[in-house]
Order: sequence, then C-alpha cells, then structure tokens
Amino acid sequence: MRTYPDLVAAVKREDRERRDLKEAKVGTHRIDIELVEQLRFHASFGGFDFTIDEPSERGGTNQGLPPLSYFVAGAVSCLLTQYAKLAIAKSVPLASMKAVARGHFDRRMGGAFTDMIYDITIESPATEGAIREIAREAESMCYAHNTLEKTVHMQTVLTLNGKRLDF
Repeated sequence: MRTYPDLVAAVKREDRERRDLKEAKVGTHRIDIELVEQLRFHASFGGFDFTIDEPSERGGTNQGLPPLSYFVAGAVSCLLTQYAKLAIAKSVPLASMKAVARGHFDRRMGGAFTDMIYDITIESPATEGAIREIAREAESMCYAHNTLEKTVHMQTVLTLNGKRLDF
C-alpha cells in the first residue's frame, strides 16, 4: 500500500486524538435520501451521490445496490479502514488487503441479522504479532463493529500471507 506524507500525518494525528479522548465526543453522519420511483432511492452524503434499489424480482428497478448490501459494505469497510489507519500509524507495510463479508439474517417479520463474517486477507512483510495487534485494535476502534457486536455474532477470519491467524 502506497502512502503519502500528508496521509501519514493525518492518520497519526487522528490516532493520537482518539487515544487521548477522556470523554465522549459525538460524531454525526447525515444521509439525505429521497424516493425516486418504485423502490429506488437517491441518497447523498456531502458531495457524494448514490442509488439504493431492490432487484426487479423484489419490486425494484435494479439500478443500485439493495439497502442491506450498503449495510454490510459499510460495516466491513469501516473495519478495514481501521486496519489501514493503524498500519499507517504504526508504520506496518501492507502490500494488499481485501475482505469478503457475509451478513446472515432472519427474513421473517421482526427478523434481524444473526451474524457477520469477515474473511480478511492481508499480504505483508510484517510479523504475525504486528498484524494480530492491528486486528485487535481495529475491532476496538471501529464504530460499526462495536455497535454490531453488542447484538450480532461477529467473526473475523484473518489470513496473513496465506496462513490463518488467530487473534
């Protein structure tokens, strides 16, 4: 993973700030959303726009990802962002990092997610200990993970250079 000096400085500054917080500091994400047609929505966050839709067999127009795909993608990308930030802050090189995320849920009325499984694969010259430390800290720093683990079984399967790591 290529890093840039301003990125390194920004990540290290944020890491220090979060670790130094003694009291709760509330952050907010505002999403504006509007029904376009059928089950297709236009949403925006800051200067970014995106489409949320259902497949045609469920009454949508099939012009965007379904809502739960964004939910699962948001959860795993939040965690991977923490892995990347911690690697940068600790000067741990990552040649590559990718994940496959699965969220299982009960489709009945009143149903909910039952578990989230992340298969995270990292290629790095770093030691197993360094990657384990990042994995543990990333979970504690990820707001999505911290929220979900209170009600959903969370499982991370971590692989480093083709070898599964327990952490």
